[in-house]
Parts: sequence; structure tokens; C-alpha cells
Amino acid sequence: MLLGRALFLQLKTEVIVVRRRVPLRRSVPLQRGLPPKRRVPVRKKRFQPRRGPDRSQEYLAWIRMLPCAVCSRVSGRVTVIEAARTNALGPRGMGQKTADFSAIRLCPGHHRENLDSYHVLGEREFSHRHGIDVKDLVLRLQSRFWQDVSASPSAAASFRTPA
Repeated sequence: MLLGRALFLQLKTEVIVVRRRVPLRRSVPLQRGLPPKRRVPVRKKRFQPRRGPDRSQEYLAWIRMLPCAVCSRVSGRVTVIEAARTNALGPRGMGQKTADFSAIRLCPGHHRENLDSYHVLGEREFSHRHGIDVKDLVLRLQSRFWQDVSASPSAAASFRTPA
């Protein structure tokens, strides 16, 4: 009998039930079936090529081999010719670069460092002060570049056509 009483004491437990006046509700219903395999969104591929100005590292490299349009300096030990992008072929948006094919060749002094540089004066004043027609220069450079490219057919395949 002692064994039965010990068993009875072990089975007797007290349960406290707390009741809510308003039942808990889920903001999102429970999903039914298997959970989705991938929770990270998949990046979609472009159906059309990216829009924007034409880019050509080869054209910029070719520009950097030419002498400065203002002072005729060439790339040497200290001077490195820079490809200065212009708005000659059309305006660009705020914070956006123009096409690489609108670049002209300038030494660092005439591009950005001197008081009479392109970035200090702006395109119109720079053109007026140095007597350079920027649009004509850009078009002549493009023409010369494409003539050089057409002379070597192997290099022509690697370039994008300008817009």
C-alpha cells in the first residue's frame, strides 16, 4: 500500500490555467505545405544591354598617347596626357560622365591644375581663351581614331561603335 500511495502522490499535479479575454491572433497566416527553398531574392538578368554613354578604354588609351591640344606637350617622365571628357557631343545629367568618345587630350595643367584649365574655366570660356573649337576637335579625333582602327582589322572587332 505504501507503494500505491507514493505512485498516487507523483501523479497528482496542480495545473494553473491563465485565460485571455482576447485570443492571440497572427498577423500573417501560417504557411501550408513545404517552405520555399530560397529566401534570398534572385537577381534578374537584363534583357536589353545597359543604356548609357559609350565606353571604350582603347579610345581613352589612344587619346593619352597624343600631345596636349593647347600646349602640345607629350607624355614623358613628369607629364602624363589626360583624356578630358567634354559636353561637345551632347549634355549629360548631374553626376554622370559623358561618352568616352567625347574626350579631348589635355595635359594635367590645362585639364584641372592651372587657373586657365578646363575644369576651372568651364568648356565655353576654355574654348574662347585658348582658341579651340572643342566640338570640331572631338569630331576630328574620332575620325582619326576610326581611320586608325579600320587600318588594322584585328583591332576593329574589339571596339564599340559610337552613338
